[in-house]
Parts: sequence; structure tokens; C-alpha cells
Amino acid sequence: MSELKVRNLKSEAGQSLIESVLTFTMLMVIVLAVLDFSFVFQAYIGVVNAAAVGAMYGATSQTAAYDQTGIRNAALAETNSWRCTNTTVTSSVSTDTYGFRKVSVTVSCQVADLIAIPNSINQIVVSSTAVRRVRQ
Repeated sequence: MSELKVRNLKSEAGQSLIESVLTFTMLMVIVLAVLDFSFVFQAYIGVVNAAAVGAMYGATSQTAAYDQTGIRNAALAETNSWRCTNTTVTSSVSTDTYGFRKVSVTVSCQVADLIAIPNSINQIVVSSTAVRRVRQ
């Protein structure tokens, strides 16, 4: 009778090892996915800040509103810790319904993924637009 119990314990030890490996694998996938999302979220916050800084620079005067190089440099000064590639900054000046000029700055970048999964969505682009009224 005791020999039967020992044989059952040996077969269950292999099962618990396999369950542990499967559980650990799923846990690691979840942790890496959260980490990857955090990089995308960090890049999005940076893009929002860069668009706001570029629009604030452009809103300081009429000449600054048309200074696309200055707006681009001001926006890109905020990009020190991004995990982005192909960063683009575009700006335009228009008039609102009340006759005031406004500057619109759009910043976008492609986020460099932590996990490159073949045949999946690994080209994540974050973008933000900020609009400010130009001082008279």
C-alpha cells in the first residue's frame, strides 16, 4: 500500500512543475506588456508636453507664430527621455471665429517597442496637437 502512495506523489511532482512554468510564463508576459504600455504612455505624455511648449513659444508674438524653426526647436527641447523615433513637429497659423490669430502645433512620434512581436502591431504612433492664441 505504501508503494502505491509513493508512486502517486512522484507523478504529481511533475504536474506541479509544469503548472509553475506555465504560470510563470503568463505572469512574465503580463509584466512585459504592462512595461511596454508604460513606455507608450511616457512617450504620449512627452508628446503632449512638447506640443504645448511649441504652441506657447509660437503664441508669444506674431513673428514667433510664423517661426517654424523656433517652434520645432522649442518642442524638441522637451524630448530628452523619449523612446521615440521619427519625431515630427508641424505648425500652422490660422484665425479663429473672433478674428484672433492662433498657432497650432502638432507633435508625433513612433514609439520604440520593448517587445518586438512578429506579425503584430508594433508600429505605435503617438500624436498631440496644442492650440494657443497669438499675442497681439
